Amino acid sequence: GWYVLGKQVEAFESEFAEYCGAKHCIGVGNGLEALCLMLQARGIGPGDEVIVPSNGYIATWLAVSRCGARPVPVEPTWGTYNLDPGQVKASVTPKTRAILPIHLYGQTADMAPLQEIADRHGIDLMDDCAQAHGARYAGKRTGCLSLASGFSFYPTKNLGALGDGGAVCTSSDEVVDTIRLLRNYGSRVKYHNELKGENSRLDELQAAVLRVKLRHLDEENMRRATIASSYLQALRDMPRLVLPEVAPGSEPVWHVFVVRHP
Repeated sequence: GWYVLGKQVEAFESEFAEYCGAKHCIGVGNGLEALCLMLQARGIGPGDEVIVPSNGYIATWLAVSRCGARPVPVEPTWGTYNLDPGQVKASVTPKTRAILPIHLYGQTADMAPLQEIADRHGIDLMDDCAQAHGARYAGKRTGCLSLASGFSFYPTKNLGALGDGGAVCTSSDEVVDTIRLLRNYGSRVKYHNELKGENSRLDELQAAVLRVKLRHLDEENMRRATIASSYLQALRDMPRLVLPEVAPGSEPVWHVFVVRHP
């Protein structure tokens, strides 16, 4: 009879954090709110700029604008369709507060040069992992590649619930504490509100479903990789059809298999 922020959410948060290699996981209402809460936890708002991919789902842009900041679109590399670090470097301004790449189509963005840019300018690197549950970069899974990582558990995702759901993974004690407050009306004790928060909580029933499905995620991702390998082999001689490339050091989970054609 405990339906909100109970033992199933706590257990899933612990299990998903361990799976991703992160110290913490915070279950929230959906993927958009995961991104919004990450930005809010860092105090990003009006007058700030956040670098985002020019291509990708609109949620990444909406999270930035919903916080009052300005999304600055940057073009991708043609091989992987992920954020181009060279163009990111040229897009940083004194107003830039964060870089927010998407691990698009299930392949990780090139995080090392993006982290180098972030460190050089004293800004945050966070990532949108909604299409990349279990994907790896340099041997590490998404969820531990940046300051904070946002996940969606929409039913079509590699790890999908039976409805909406989301999470933030982080190894920052400060970020996790702030997001836990923000997701629950700014409160850690009932009727005592420390921050101007909101209602964004992962449902107990969805958490229970996700706990079971998480045990099968690697197997499902391997099945996707097998299918993608078949496509790459069978379509390699198709004229004018550009197949997806896999970047060195990246282990994609093939959320979708995207081709390009004139």
